[in-house]
Amino acid sequence: MKILIYGMQFKPDKAGIGKYTGEMADWLFEHNHDIRVITAPHYYPEWKQKPRQWWWKKEKNPYLIWRCPIFVPSQPRSLTRLIHLLSFAISSFPILLKNIFWKPDFIIAIEPPFVIAPQTILYSKITKAKSILHIQDLEIDAAYSLKILKPGLLLLVLNKIETLILSRFDVITTISRQMLKNILQKGVSSESLFLFPNWGDTKNIYPNIENEYLKHRFLLDSSKKTILYSGNIGNKQNLKSVIEVSEKIQNEKNNCIFLIVGDGAYKKKMESEAKKRNLNNINFFPLQSDKDFAALLTLADLHLVPQAKNISDFVLPSKLTNILSAGGVSIIAANPSTELFRLVKKHKIGYLINPENIDELQHAINHLLTDNSLHHKLSKNARKYAEDYLSKDSILSNFNNSVLI
Repeated sequence: MKILIYGMQFKPDKAGIGKYTGEMADWLFEHNHDIRVITAPHYYPEWKQKPRQWWWKKEKNPYLIWRCPIFVPSQPRSLTRLIHLLSFAISSFPILLKNIFWKPDFIIAIEPPFVIAPQTILYSKITKAKSILHIQDLEIDAAYSLKILKPGLLLLVLNKIETLILSRFDVITTISRQMLKNILQKGVSSESLFLFPNWGDTKNIYPNIENEYLKHRFLLDSSKKTILYSGNIGNKQNLKSVIEVSEKIQNEKNNCIFLIVGDGAYKKKMESEAKKRNLNNINFFPLQSDKDFAALLTLADLHLVPQAKNISDFVLPSKLTNILSAGGVSIIAANPSTELFRLVKKHKIGYLINPENIDELQHAINHLLTDNSLHHKLSKNARKYAEDYLSKDSILSNFNNSVLI
């Protein structure tokens, strides 16, 4: 099959949507599909381009990839983020037109950004390609939850437009059952919906990977317990709670260290806040290579999966899949009404707390670092869940055999 993948984020991203889109493209290519990709230059999660790309760029790695120039704000806010998304929709449109005569069997658009959905529909009508929208994040719902969009005429109009566009796709896939329900409530036919969850790297990430070299590199005191957050450092993650807890734990002279590994729009703000409070139990490092990332996950005694309380209904944290693959013990912030909460509780694969609750986070850390039996049980359950449900080959094979037909 000839497949055009159309999305803003792609490899070499090591976190978030681009990581999964890149792995999907590689897997489909390895399974004898003819792949082309229209995407943007790498900028995430650092929100920087190195070097800056001012023009269109064509690569072959190992399939054709077009990188379209975009505006990248140093501090993404409501207006600058909108300009950022629109810049990709505008710059990618000529490349979309360029590929009309290739006539793929499928075009797979990745949301976010939703602004590319209308031109995806147009392209599919012209080329007669089957249109697939893969939703990693319901942008309009998330913007409303974060109070970027307020109730009123604009929100009403956007919801109407969203429903109209969604109904034009042949297939809509998304990463969780709760998000399927949310899409269904927008008036989309259930026959066009398909569950396509994110996966973990269960082959290369597993418990007991050798990690002593990382302890030396990070200058970690082996007598201290390590609490890790790894991934995007942004607004949705509510990492200010980690600063608050690390200060409390430092004042209590608790024997542990926090590692914040990653990048994002709020990293400088976090570093500044930690310095302002004279915190010596929290260290910041950049994202690690694939080999070091696997070791990093097994290095941590505890993993943090925080979220803002208003966003956890709409976003299933992608970082959790590889934590589970490593048999990691996670403290997971989730509202009781969410699928994430129900999944974690059902399979006993993490320690649940309410989002943005500093006292619960501190209690969870103290409990898990002293209760060895519970720690061992959660670790064992995490790895078993990953083996049973998060295999990349199994998830992508199901998508290939059920949707790409």
